[in-house]
Amino acid sequence: MTQNLEPKLCFGDLFGKLDPEKKVEIIKPKEVKRNKTLDLIVRGYEKGLENYGLYDKAKRKIGISEGEYFGYHIAKSSAPSKIPSDSITDFSLLLGEYENNEYFEWLFTGFYLSALINKSKEQDFKIITNHLTKTISWIGYENVKNIDVNGNVGYGVGWYMEEGKITVNGNAGNLVGNGMKGGEIHLNGDYESLSRNIFGGNIYHKGKLIVRNGRRLI
Repeated sequence: MTQNLEPKLCFGDLFGKLDPEKKVEIIKPKEVKRNKTLDLIVRGYEKGLENYGLYDKAKRKIGISEGEYFGYHIAKSSAPSKIPSDSITDFSLLLGEYENNEYFEWLFTGFYLSALINKSKEQDFKIITNHLTKTISWIGYENVKNIDVNGNVGYGVGWYMEEGKITVNGNAGNLVGNGMKGGEIHLNGDYESLSRNIFGGNIYHKGKLIVRNGRRLI
């Protein structure tokens, strides 16, 4: 049974020290070996997209406006538990198939990745985004783990992060570290803005400390 939980991929030095100015070779989505675990992740993601769509249409109809946590609640309820780290990496390689979904970029995908990571028993995770044409927001929501992102991220990376480490080997969008209470964020590319609501933890930009213990230094 355990052999189904081990995708037969060789990443080599893909997640070593990266130069943000250089293109990094990635494994193409078609090279990912599908297995029962990956199919389980995909089913949860597709069901979550469907449920979020129903929720979004209903709230628009009655004019309700709430915070982002409803999206994470749906993602968390859809995401399977105890998923191995390498299967989450494989899933990130398949996400190009869903870029045309209206909830892909802004509202759901980053929540789902975060929920998979938060519900896993493992500590270290690799996410690949540099094969995508759109950016994923909310990666590292309520994070307590170690996440390396190979590529760009969108809005709100490290939102409500409590501990652990997020490394972005690419560019980041607005409101980096909003609500952050602890841990570290390392931005190896450019970023649009830092949040004004950072309560703890450190943020580094290209190796330079720009937030120390929640206090902005720039």
